[in-house]
Amino acid sequence: MDGEPAELPYAVLYPLGGTPAATPFVDSWAEATLTYQVTVVARRMDQAEWLADRVRRAVLQRTASGAWVNGLEASGLYVWARRQLADDGFDSESAKDCVVSGAQRFQFSVTG
Repeated sequence: MDGEPAELPYAVLYPLGGTPAATPFVDSWAEATLTYQVTVVARRMDQAEWLADRVRRAVLQRTASGAWVNGLEASGLYVWARRQLADDGFDSESAKDCVVSGAQRFQFSVTG
């Protein structure tokens, strides 16, 4: 974007690390838990809420049969579970500066 700021609203994905299982991850049945944060940034509260809802649905929404609406693919890994760990809400103080932000954290369980 040639040094130009992104247009609002937008979301930023941050990896927060993970916890491997007791077995070495080279084992094909090894498991790990990976945590990510999605920070939503918008001009108005309604925009922030709209985008946060879209993020939540993109990660967690299921079909009537229980399948995930959006598959997650990671090379060499099978994502077998996902859940929302936290929804920090929105920073109302930042709204005074015409910017609203809020964070959600998601956890993914994977097998190697």
